[in-house]
Amino acid sequence: MKQPHLLRGLWQLNQRLSQRRMMQAITAALRLVYPFVLVMTFIDVIGQGFLMKTGFFYQIYHIGHWLPGITIWQQGFTALGLVINGVVAVMIAFATGYYLARSYHGDALTVGIMSALAFLTLNLNYGALGAAHAGVSGVPPFVTTNLGPQGIFLAIVIGLTVGWLASHLMRGLATWYLRHPRLGQLGWTGRIAIPLMSVLIMNGAIGLGLSWLNHGGLNGLVYQGLSNLVTNPGHRGLVILAVTALNNLFWWLGLIGPVSLAGNSAVTSLQNLAYAVQHGSGWGAPNPITLHTLGDAYANFGGAGMTLALVIAIWIGSKQVSYRRIANQTFLPNLVNLNEPILLGLPVLFNPILLIPFIVAPAVNIVLAWCAITWKLVPPIVYPVPRTTPGPLMAFLGTGGDWRAFILSLVCLVVSVLIYLPFIQVLNQEGGSDHAA
Repeated sequence: MKQPHLLRGLWQLNQRLSQRRMMQAITAALRLVYPFVLVMTFIDVIGQGFLMKTGFFYQIYHIGHWLPGITIWQQGFTALGLVINGVVAVMIAFATGYYLARSYHGDALTVGIMSALAFLTLNLNYGALGAAHAGVSGVPPFVTTNLGPQGIFLAIVIGLTVGWLASHLMRGLATWYLRHPRLGQLGWTGRIAIPLMSVLIMNGAIGLGLSWLNHGGLNGLVYQGLSNLVTNPGHRGLVILAVTALNNLFWWLGLIGPVSLAGNSAVTSLQNLAYAVQHGSGWGAPNPITLHTLGDAYANFGGAGMTLALVIAIWIGSKQVSYRRIANQTFLPNLVNLNEPILLGLPVLFNPILLIPFIVAPAVNIVLAWCAITWKLVPPIVYPVPRTTPGPLMAFLGTGGDWRAFILSLVCLVVSVLIYLPFIQVLNQEGGSDHAA
């Protein structure tokens, strides 16, 4: 059957991009990091879902009442999660620089280490340096929030930049010394030290300059700007729709979570909760249309981009063994709204074919939810639900068990699967190559 022009154009664009050495380096880096992120996420599933008091399964099974030493378990899994979660962006910076340098036939390992060091230099906590001079201890030397998933986009940019720059500098130095033999032979240490110093000085200067603007470094400055751009959408459905679409675009670029859709503690949510407690129902709540009542409840199954629907669409329509393997491995994390593994494993990030359903599926669900709530077919969610609640149960539990909200959730899930399916079928054209992790 002949494909629509849009799908055929996306396939051709994907093919052209996949031939670019920078895109190949990004894909290889994400594939390398994927197993580590998968392990980290399963640790988070247990830690956040089963061991934290705010976890869905903790509350359902009353785990704190029968599991001995619950505090020790909580601390242990938190520590395990930090081991990988706290440095995943550093790993991606290293891997991106490594694979790009290898494509230039340079010293890939050296360039990878340079990329990781450059990324750390940009994320130095310059406030800690001032605190150390003032005799204040205990301030972390790095902006730790930027070293985890939130720093993926910057890590890729630094890896590509340093990978290109260091590879050309090292090759250029070697060539220059060969053309000027009177200067002597350039040793291995010099060949590494000169590019390394250049990279560190450049990134150190940029990081120091940015520290005067924002304590979170370059990454913090980007996130602050994005958050200011898309926060407080109010009660206007079109604005909420635009904010959600923009937020999902940021996720697709590796800018993880500039907008938190977990709005249980927002003022509007607290007002809705107070109303429900007083009246015994969410019908007539003062804030029926918010980012929380639309986005959390109906447009966030699996995480940003309705990735739970993506997993199901892969099961139904994908002929790629590697994609089906990724879907099987990431189903449980997606069920509890932790979707970093599938973003890196397929990858969804920087994949032009998956960009459209990644944005369109949540947008369509928001329109459906807006219509249903506005026409009073379902009540808005008013009760707080844990972040790790399975996506299709969010609205059901948030409305106090209203079956109509559950039906709407299933409709949104089915619609999202149908939106993803044509794009998954386009990816079948990749043939037998193992393109996923």
